[in-house]
Amino acid sequence: MRLNNKTIRSYLFYSFLIFLLTIPLFYFVMRSLLLHEVDKSLRLQLKEIRSNLGEIHSQDELTAWSKLDKDILLSPIDEPIRDRVYSINRYSPKHEEEEPYREIAGGITVGGKMYRLVISSSLIENDDLLSSILLVQSIVLFLLICGMLWINQRISKRLWQPFYVALRNMQQFELNKQTNLSFLSSTTDEFNELNKAIGNLFSRSSEIFLQQKEFTENAAHEMQTPLAIYQSKLELLMQTSPLSEEQADLINGLDDTNRRLIKLNKSLLLLTKIENHQYQDVYDVEIGALCKRLILQSYLHAEEKNIVINGDFPERVVVRVNPVLIEILIGNLLSNAIRYNINNGMIMVRTEKNTLVIENTGASVPLPDKVFDRFYKQTGQAGTEDSTGLGLAIVKNICTLYNYTISYAFIEGRHIFRLDFHNGSARQGAGS
Repeated sequence: MRLNNKTIRSYLFYSFLIFLLTIPLFYFVMRSLLLHEVDKSLRLQLKEIRSNLGEIHSQDELTAWSKLDKDILLSPIDEPIRDRVYSINRYSPKHEEEEPYREIAGGITVGGKMYRLVISSSLIENDDLLSSILLVQSIVLFLLICGMLWINQRISKRLWQPFYVALRNMQQFELNKQTNLSFLSSTTDEFNELNKAIGNLFSRSSEIFLQQKEFTENAAHEMQTPLAIYQSKLELLMQTSPLSEEQADLINGLDDTNRRLIKLNKSLLLLTKIENHQYQDVYDVEIGALCKRLILQSYLHAEEKNIVINGDFPERVVVRVNPVLIEILIGNLLSNAIRYNINNGMIMVRTEKNTLVIENTGASVPLPDKVFDRFYKQTGQAGTEDSTGLGLAIVKNICTLYNYTISYAFIEGRHIFRLDFHNGSARQGAGS
């Protein structure tokens, strides 16, 4: 959720809470005030009636006087009563429904006799007035809240615009591409400081990247030259005679070591280029056709151990990827399947739904979880003598670069590597 939406959500929650609390509170306060005024009026009427009782001299005059006002009820009593104000609902013949009334009951004495006097006041008009006031108040409060949220949304959107521009620049920034990213100037000091810090970070990162790239290229080039010279000198030395058996063994050992150094240098250079995103060109690559070509290239290597390689590509899987990297990825998996296989073993390469599966026979124990770590090699296992321990690390880095998923499983004596293209740019079609 965006930061601005979080802020507005907090405002909205608080406003809604205030709305729920203030409306009932306003209703009870206004109702209490109106009832207080009605009670005050009833007490005043009772006081005036008591002060004017001296003008009534007989029972007949009292009865006639009480009938003049329909809101006054008079009934005889035997003992004095205290004044009491209360609310009651009475049936109204005019409206044919129950209506609320506020009444005051008190005792009066006329001609030596005591009477109970009840004065009534209808609350229907007060309730209508209260409902109207409450409705107006609710509308005003609702419009006020909506207006505040709208104003906050507009102001926040304009206020946070420099931040979103800086965020978009960070998302679009690529070390290997020198692009001029422009930031939006702001009247807010913090955003200007943020833009300045991000700009300095971009510049420094680009400088470090260029220095690292230049160092890697120079180092690889400078190492390849002496290694190549050393290799050629060894080959010339092998051709000299006479050589003792001991000298031949030493030269062969040096030759193996130098070849490993050459291979290690190329692998490290490849890893560096992958991590620096130096393979930018991408094309559509059909996985089945690529696997068929790599299988043909691997036949001679497989025949040395009498390994049978089968291919099954019913699903046509097309990925948008750098052709060199995808060939290295699948080639490393296939090379490992041959290198660590057993004599007279089997390799199965097949495509499924946006997935490439390579399974092979081999050691009877599963590989550990760190099989994709750099320089990891299983000691004592056949095929590890000339291994650099970087093959599967390169596979993992390429998968990370393109959001592919590489997984390993050991099922019924077979080592299974599953390469899932779902998260990358993959298309599926009918097999050829």
